[in-house]
Amino acid sequence: MGKKGILRLLLAPLVPWNKLLPKNKRLILIYSNLGFRDNARAFYDYLTENGYNSKYKIVCSSNDYKHWKKTAPENVKFVSGKRALFTFLRCSCMLYSFGKFPIKPAKGQTVINLWHGMPLKAIASLEKGVRFDGRCYFSYTIATSPFFSEVMQRCFEVGEDKVLLTGQPRCDKLFLRDVHCKKLILWLPTYRSSHSLGSYNAEVENSTGFPLIDTEEQLYELDDLLGELGYKLLIKPHPMQDITKGAKSLTNIMLTTERALERQNMDIYDLMKRSQALITDYSSACFDYLLLNRQIGFTVSDIDRYSDERGFAVDEPEELMPGEKLRSFNELKSFIINVIRKNDSWKGERRRVNALVNSHQKGDACKQIIDIIGLSL
Repeated sequence: MGKKGILRLLLAPLVPWNKLLPKNKRLILIYSNLGFRDNARAFYDYLTENGYNSKYKIVCSSNDYKHWKKTAPENVKFVSGKRALFTFLRCSCMLYSFGKFPIKPAKGQTVINLWHGMPLKAIASLEKGVRFDGRCYFSYTIATSPFFSEVMQRCFEVGEDKVLLTGQPRCDKLFLRDVHCKKLILWLPTYRSSHSLGSYNAEVENSTGFPLIDTEEQLYELDDLLGELGYKLLIKPHPMQDITKGAKSLTNIMLTTERALERQNMDIYDLMKRSQALITDYSSACFDYLLLNRQIGFTVSDIDRYSDERGFAVDEPEELMPGEKLRSFNELKSFIINVIRKNDSWKGERRRVNALVNSHQKGDACKQIIDIIGLSL
């Protein structure tokens, strides 16, 4: 039995208590056990920026809660996962992006699974090698289009009535035209290997830890090319990625982390708005980036292996990748040169895929979810 199975057994005695305990209509729980970020953080920001914490008590739980509790505004508390469990038993509303309590919502309680992106790679019941218990522990989850509503229904084995077409809170920021593009290319690789998660999905086996860049010599070559062209490449590894390799003293290739961005009051969506192009692979970030209608390069050298080891949520994943498919270091360099020279032959395909996957992404996801929950000022 895995950790999730053990957790269900340990929490089973609390199931009847959740049904019996009265729910506080002015108590909201926001939960994220892989750092306070993504859709959970975006929804929290909307609540506090618009003054909902003046009427509602907001309890936030994350594994890094100690980092946030010092600066919590009025009527907001950051707590550990154990304390969040007792809040869950009393709250009328819970929202989560990462992790959950395996307890079904009680009468008068709304639990929304915000998830963390529309899936290209397999998740939940579709992920190979992962045991899915087939139980639904949320009132609703969200999707950005009818296409992804069907995908989410299959992933979580729920009906259409359980999927809200709202868009994602984290993408609302992309509709704000408040910054200018810089000479910057953003690279967001999905994780291949994570010791903390005990997960290994087509791990990159080279001296740098990044797809297509096999040696430190190539890393320095790419750094020199960017310098000649006057551009920067910013690599933001997945929070669960184990990146301990790579060359040092690079001038034009930079790495950043969640915590480094937080110190500048930024997230990857701020980086997206500032960048001229995106390099990614099977990350849901590619669908978000389509909202900006800028070039995307997809590193797919391990797509067959990734399909065998983890799997995809769709039958033909490359049909949802409207950009150059990069399978070698030279193709990576060519993509960067094309971006800088504005050679872009994928505009039509980006429009097609964007219409399919982002039809309900309008920049007001937070407001829609608030209306569904029934919050008011």
